[in-house]
Amino acid sequence: MFIVKFIVSIFLFCFFTSNSFAKQTSFSCKPNSAAAVRSNGIHVFKITGKEKPIEVTIIDGQNKKSALFVVNNSKYKMFGLGGGKDYAFNEEEPWTHIQDIFFINDKTLSFVLAVNASITRYLCDEIK
Repeated sequence: MFIVKFIVSIFLFCFFTSNSFAKQTSFSCKPNSAAAVRSNGIHVFKITGKEKPIEVTIIDGQNKKSALFVVNNSKYKMFGLGGGKDYAFNEEEPWTHIQDIFFINDKTLSFVLAVNASITRYLCDEIK
């Protein structure tokens, strides 16, 4: 009888703990295009392909008020706009926001990182 209770309690513990953890998906992202407003006009940056990638993690909103979009160490709350496009914002970093978050062909994550007067479009591949 003890063994049956033990097995049932392990099963219930596994069931409830697996549902309480949010799903995380990590991506490696490289810039696709970038521009910034300067005193002498708009400056478009040349993308060489040698830029250092950034790591992005999307944590779903399960058991949370909203999903999280994590860029390196900064966490942004995600908000849906409908139509498959989202944006993300952090109240502690109002000069930075993530916009136009969507998937291309259900494989490649695409988003725009806006910081002050500069914007960069990133394309990301999932890290497995």
